[in-house]
Amino acid sequence: MRYSKVRYGTRLRGRQPLTPEKLDEFLAEPRNCVLGTTNSDGSSQLTPVGFLWDGTAFYVIADKARHWVKNNLRRDPRLSVVVDQGDDYRAVVAKGRAEIRDESIWDMTGKILVKYFGEESAATLLDDLKRDQNQNPVLVVMKPDQLQSWARADAE
Repeated sequence: MRYSKVRYGTRLRGRQPLTPEKLDEFLAEPRNCVLGTTNSDGSSQLTPVGFLWDGTAFYVIADKARHWVKNNLRRDPRLSVVVDQGDDYRAVVAKGRAEIRDESIWDMTGKILVKYFGEESAATLLDDLKRDQNQNPVLVVMKPDQLQSWARADAE
């Protein structure tokens, strides 16, 4: 089992869980992910980001000065992730604790950039990111403690 606690749910109202293979395939597509963190007043902060899923963890590039990193995750590392597609009602919801890495981030950062921008553009973007003194990149990593997925039962 890849997760410490996996809840796939039941077949309900025409939904079924994604198989592990379909889950990995779905998360490999360049789609947005919405991260949920908790503000100091207890309210939620939702942030759309690009991500990479390696079969065990979600990876996100962020600037360490962003509020959701600097204030929210450093104080409270609980993180929720939602990736969905409305036209066929596929979705993945995961929860876990975030780890903020500021060393050895370039390999995974490059993979995320390739996913969203292609090989050629990603190489240029990665070089720019490494050289720009105004950028403070970190890698946010979350290995889910809980993961749910579903799709329409009649979807392929």
